[in-house]
Amino acid sequence: MERTDSRKMTFTSYKEGNPDLWVLDLDRSENHKISSELGLNSAASWSPDGRQLALTLTKDGNAEIYLINQKGEIETRLTKNWSIDSSPCFSPNGKQIAFTSDRAGAPQIYVMDLDGSNVRKLTYETSYNDSPAWSPRGDKIAFVTRSPGGFDVCTIDITGENFMRLTSSGSNENPQWSPDGYHLVFSSNTTGKNEIYTMNWDGTNVKPITEGGENYNPCWSPSR
Repeated sequence: MERTDSRKMTFTSYKEGNPDLWVLDLDRSENHKISSELGLNSAASWSPDGRQLALTLTKDGNAEIYLINQKGEIETRLTKNWSIDSSPCFSPNGKQIAFTSDRAGAPQIYVMDLDGSNVRKLTYETSYNDSPAWSPRGDKIAFVTRSPGGFDVCTIDITGENFMRLTSSGSNENPQWSPDGYHLVFSSNTTGKNEIYTMNWDGTNVKPITEGGENYNPCWSPSR
């Protein structure tokens, strides 16, 4: 689930059979379908100005990243590769997109310009990395890396330097930044159940914010 501002959210639903992309208007408590290409319409990320979305489509048989406008019209196909390209995430200035690709043989984090050019591999430290989230401060990308217990939350500078593993127990997934870029929210099963946690940008001060049930996929609301 992805927010463009404090009043709209996108989500993928099978409620009409195909995994289509929908937009929920929180003011009106209404939702409408924005992308219904054959196959997956998923992992949408709003541009900072709210005018475009980057998402993964499989309409041509392979998972590729596209840009669509607010009407759901395809503007640009950003990736053209035999591999799976997914999980796009805009930079704070809207000029670049981080994404996951297995074009090198295993999922890694890549960065490209908004037109799909200047693709560069960002992560090399471990063999499986996914779910990039660009810090609002613009300096780091959070992501998950596979570990013996499942996944750990990590960060890396956008230069490819200063890889940091922030978690070390259980399986930790779906990191998202706070609007100020100083905190992360994520899900973890470190106590045996999936709960939502927050922590500082450097992995300190880890705190659970849910208790009971099974809790996944946190999303931090933007500043208003």
